[in-house]
Amino acid sequence: MKLKKILLFLPLTIIIYLGVGALLLYTETIQRLYIFLGWSIKHGNTDEDSSTVSSDGPIIIYENGKIINYQIFPKDTLFTTSKVEISKQDTLSCYVDKTRDTFKFQLKDSLEIEPTEYALPNKMLVISDIEGNFKGFKSILLGNKIIDNQFNWTFGDNHLVLVGDFFDRGLNITECLWLVYKLEKEAEKQGGKVHFILGNHEMMNLKGELKYVRDKYHENADTLKLDYGKWYANNTELGRWLRTKNGVEKIGDFLFVHAGIRKDFPEKYNLKEINENIRKSIDTNFEKGKKRDDVFIGNESPLWYRGIAKEDEAQKDVENTLAKYKSSKMIIGHTIFEKIQFLYNQKVIAIDLEHKKNSDKGKMFALWFENGDFKITDQNGTKTALK
Repeated sequence: MKLKKILLFLPLTIIIYLGVGALLLYTETIQRLYIFLGWSIKHGNTDEDSSTVSSDGPIIIYENGKIINYQIFPKDTLFTTSKVEISKQDTLSCYVDKTRDTFKFQLKDSLEIEPTEYALPNKMLVISDIEGNFKGFKSILLGNKIIDNQFNWTFGDNHLVLVGDFFDRGLNITECLWLVYKLEKEAEKQGGKVHFILGNHEMMNLKGELKYVRDKYHENADTLKLDYGKWYANNTELGRWLRTKNGVEKIGDFLFVHAGIRKDFPEKYNLKEINENIRKSIDTNFEKGKKRDDVFIGNESPLWYRGIAKEDEAQKDVENTLAKYKSSKMIIGHTIFEKIQFLYNQKVIAIDLEHKKNSDKGKMFALWFENGDFKITDQNGTKTALK
């Protein structure tokens, strides 16, 4: 009798699942509807995205006391997958199909929450919103002697500051993240530092909000039989690593934040509290319809807020925010500008650019700091005045 009931309701359950799923696909609430063992239906609008399966990984997952490495490798004109158990001591390889580069690295022995404040180094290269553009990222790092041709850190005791949004839109996200991970470890050995500050797209991917994820990653997930929503969970190496990162950092008296800090934040939160709450929000399940109202992952969050970039706030309010945090300038990404520029009488520097369009033309630009002065640098290391 029990079996008959199950057989009776199973078709109805499947019909409801497919019907609701089709509606969610149509409204773009979801981008993909999973059917059975890796089979799925994706949103029908493919005009803007022709990406498909290509090389990817490592994707490192901790399962039942083991460390598992998932990868997709090129093989002749096709691809092959790999799922192997590894140890912390193993040397891992990351292949970048866009540039045909390979770099090697090892997993860190441990991961710790990053400090909020740092002493000011002599030099800094600052860039945001790379969005999986490995080619452009490589060119700006090479041209400014941050790395050598083997992707080794060559910037000594200086700092590389990455102000969020390495996820989404591009096609080499995994590779960009592993390069940052690798350089972070090498920089520390030389007394330098790589700062990886969270942006809204890091937050979205960590929370499983995959609206901007390219088809390549869904196709790769299907190929690996590993749901993309699990790639950055808290049992993965990159997921754990990202959960140690901050939403805002202060280097010397300069404030670095992905989007901007609203005028009412200083009265409510110090910088450390902002970071603690942003990290807490990653794995907090909010009621449906409520999460966008949360001040740490909503439109007023330091990861999303556009009021500074759009100059909606008064000069005195921006200066008050900086004064409360004992800072002289705020450096922001998130909102695209034609060029790196000052806002608010040089109190704010906006650094987000059309990196993909620029790199397709063989150009890249970033913010450069040396001996107390900010300039613009390009893919050749040529410095120009910041205005």
